Amino acid sequence: MTAGPDSPLAGGCLCGAVRYELTAEPHDLYHCHCSICRKCQGALYPTYASVARSGFRLLQGADALSTYASSASLRRRFCKTCGAHVYGETDDDPDTVGFSVGTLDGGADPGGRQGVERHIFWGSRAGWYEPADGLPRRDEY
Repeated sequence: MTAGPDSPLAGGCLCGAVRYELTAEPHDLYHCHCSICRKCQGALYPTYASVARSGFRLLQGADALSTYASSASLRRRFCKTCGAHVYGETDDDPDTVGFSVGTLDGGADPGGRQGVERHIFWGSRAGWYEPADGLPRRDEY
């Protein structure tokens, strides 16, 4: 499945207060192993993808979002009710929105044939986990 103006991908938070759609093709899919993302998602590692800001549309719930600046340039957007981390914005790339792939409806595949590209911040990972997926492992973004 690919996203486009005629076939958007949709997603939202756990409780349904926040809803969004993607009308541009997501890109740059990765698993992040940094300690901030692990704590943010409460998971071994979260998976994120990027989309052009012009292809990300918040359908509902702007007033249900809370913002947390987890670093000097990254603002994470969470649902105030259920706590789901829906997306983030960075000063380093203002024309792009990074979203939590797990918030897509029905487990939609944001990457089509391309899929996840890499593991990042590999040196910060939980040391007891060793994936066998063959993806490149990097210590930076």
